[in-house]
Amino acid sequence: MDDVYADLYRLKRSKGMSFSEVFRYLLEERKDDRESIINLAGSIGEEDVDRRMMEKMKRSAFAVR
Repeated sequence: MDDVYADLYRLKRSKGMSFSEVFRYLLEERKDDRESIINLAGSIGEEDVDRRMMEKMKRSAFAVR
């Protein structure tokens, strides 16, 4: 998609990287995010969950576009 290519190009240009370096950077960032999420597992209590927001997010995620 053109918008994805444009985003990659902007990142490439701002970081002074090749496209291969951009992909490597994004893959490493994603790996770091996964590890951060795993470290947070169980840290949110039931009282911290906004049920209305969760339902709204579910509806928008499964909405037919």
